[in-house]
Amino acid sequence: MTSAPVTGDLLGTATAVLREVLDVPEVPARANFFALGGNSLLAVRVAGRLSRALGRRVPATAVLDHPTAQELAGHLADTASTVEAGPATTGRREAPATAGDGQRSFPLSAAQRRVWLLHDVDPERLDHLVTASFEVEGRFEPALARAAWTRVVARHEALRVRFEQPEGRHGEDTEPVQVVESEPLTEFSHLDVTTLPEDVGRRMLQERVRLLRGTPLPLESGPLSRVVLVRTAASRYRLELVVHHIVCDGWSLGILLDDFLDAYRRAAAGESGPEPSQHRFSDHVRWEREVESARWPALAERVARRFAGRPETLPLPTDPVPVDAHADGDDVALELPDGLATALARAGAEGGHTRLTLGLAALGVLLHRISGADDVLVAVPMAGRVRPEDERTVGLFVNTAVARVRLGGVRDVRELLARVREEAAEALDCQTYPFDRLVSLLGAARDGTRMPLVRVSLAVQDFAGSPGPDPSLGFRWVEEDPAERQSKLDLAFSLSGGGARQSLTVTYRPSLFRRPTVQAWAEQYLLALDKVTRAVTGGTA
Repeated sequence: MTSAPVTGDLLGTATAVLREVLDVPEVPARANFFALGGNSLLAVRVAGRLSRALGRRVPATAVLDHPTAQELAGHLADTASTVEAGPATTGRREAPATAGDGQRSFPLSAAQRRVWLLHDVDPERLDHLVTASFEVEGRFEPALARAAWTRVVARHEALRVRFEQPEGRHGEDTEPVQVVESEPLTEFSHLDVTTLPEDVGRRMLQERVRLLRGTPLPLESGPLSRVVLVRTAASRYRLELVVHHIVCDGWSLGILLDDFLDAYRRAAAGESGPEPSQHRFSDHVRWEREVESARWPALAERVARRFAGRPETLPLPTDPVPVDAHADGDDVALELPDGLATALARAGAEGGHTRLTLGLAALGVLLHRISGADDVLVAVPMAGRVRPEDERTVGLFVNTAVARVRLGGVRDVRELLARVREEAAEALDCQTYPFDRLVSLLGAARDGTRMPLVRVSLAVQDFAGSPGPDPSLGFRWVEEDPAERQSKLDLAFSLSGGGARQSLTVTYRPSLFRRPTVQAWAEQYLLALDKVTRAVTGGTA
């Protein structure tokens, strides 16, 4: 049995990991993680690499609570006797089971199973479609684009699956499985409207996009991705992508776009590749079932304590109107005011608060103002990628955690932030605990038309999007953000972007709220965010 590394070795390990994840040339021993550009997502990546290096689990909260390399190394030395296993996959890598005819199959992850069950209730639902839309200008070749996307699908196991629920003996249903096809499963259609009158071409484009976004993807037969490319002018195209959420999350979408541009470059140069991804989604499923699930009983005890005596509902003021269930979603988007983005960064460096902590505190203030509730539950989407090898793997990793924001008895903003910081830390540490298990544990009522337990969510998009086409490719694109067609929650707040350019999007149900009302709430939220942020920075940007 080998002894734990000495503190000096730990300092070197911590420094090297921080330098790699933060992508900076040097990390002084006393440099602050947040001042170097750190955030909650990067803390998870640092923790994953440290867990791999040390062979024991290092939680992301260790990085957030010890934001310098020296402090982190000291903490790791103090906790060297921790016996909880790290996120490494135990045993050798195994291929999924054979399903016949050369196909392979493997079980669903916990997150996928929830999507499967919701799809079973309503196969026509549209809120499980992940969409991307681009206006492309320049020397863009449809044939190369088709070849590139086919290569991308071939590269990633998750895009070559379809889902089955085999029938067991005596007519009993067995657990659903995902079957991996050897050939790419996708649709790529190309339409040229440049020979048509302008108004006719515009209507054809609108109809093609409407059909793409409004047509469910079949889980049982596939394909689970579709691409539509429409030529609208001599050197202008509209590129639309739809992928089913059961095999793709927001992080995965960025990977797919990067790989598409790489595959396009290779195809244009007459090169092969890219090669199949080194890590497969089936590896993640096996790790979840064999390793990470061992933590769930202990996490369940923590969850039960946190949510004891929770509020049953959030009394939001509504103004109901009839709306088709499959069109019950819309967005309000605002840019963050000048100075607020800078203040958010300073709040991290000076107070150690992540955007998640600040955003949750501000949302608690807003919900208290509009509902009168001083104890609110907020759904928090979590990346779920706690292992280094998951960072470039396509699949559904995201899970829903729940934070409890309590304002009762709070004397000032700093006390509120201290409470919320503990909640954010719990959400990070428990991010792999399946949401469905949480719902069952708390005995929350289920309704296939809406998310159980919570009515409001907050997403903080700390991961970087695709950088876009390199100029050498001969074209550029501008990404558009299609409005939601169907919302899982009553109100979904999302903070995205980085640096000086950040934005807020609020997705809502038109069946419950009028757009001017949601617009006003979005503006009030930014005021609350500004207030809690400046309480940390001393009122200066």
